[in-house]
This record gives sequence, C-alpha cells and structure tokens, in this order.
Amino acid sequence: MLINNAGIVSGKGILENSNEMMMKTFEVNTISHLHLIREFLPAMIANKKGHIVSIASLAGVVASPNLADYSASKFGAVAIDESLRTEMIRKGMNGFIKTTCICPFFINTGMFNGAKRNLVMNILD
Repeated sequence: MLINNAGIVSGKGILENSNEMMMKTFEVNTISHLHLIREFLPAMIANKKGHIVSIASLAGVVASPNLADYSASKFGAVAIDESLRTEMIRKGMNGFIKTTCICPFFINTGMFNGAKRNLVMNILD
C-alpha cells in the first residue's frame, strides 16, 4: 500500500506568493505523487496486488481565497488518482490495483494559519 500524504500551503494570494513557493507547493503536493506511484506501481502490478491512497483536500474540489496554488495542486492530486484509476481499468488491472482519493476538510493543525481569515467556512478543531 502506498499512501501519498505530503502537503504544504503558503496561505498567500496569487500576487503575494513567490514563484519559488508556488513551484514548491506543486512539487510537494502533486509531483511527488507521480514520482512515488512510478516507484511503487511496477511491483504492485508484478504482485497483482496493491492500493494507492492519495490524500488530497476539499480545497482540490472547492477553492478558497489565498489558496490558489494549494487548491490547484490538490486538484492535481485528485486528477492523478482519477487518471490512474482509469488506466488500471483500461489495462484490466482494476481487480487487483485499487486507488482511493481522500479529500478532507481543513483541520486545525497550524498548516492553514495564513489562510484562516479568508476561508469561507471555519477550520475544524
């Protein structure tokens, strides 16, 4: 089982965020999923057994102010899961390679401190 659970957030608006931070957000929240899937999927296919879990975010479905890069990167994680699932179906591997995408709400871990004041809903404790 592979669990892709990396995540960072800047909580800055599009104009306030740096190019470097936006790129880092995508590298951690999206691109890392692709690298890890490419690393572990061949063995799962060879063993005819595997499950890839992607921890995305509700922000990957519904965007909020000051979370454009985070939301886009988490939508990317959702899209990777959907694409991989479709690939497994088309290759006839969906009987033994499973995927799950989890989109939790914002949880009060300190990660969203910069974005709190702009969220449409409250962060969960």
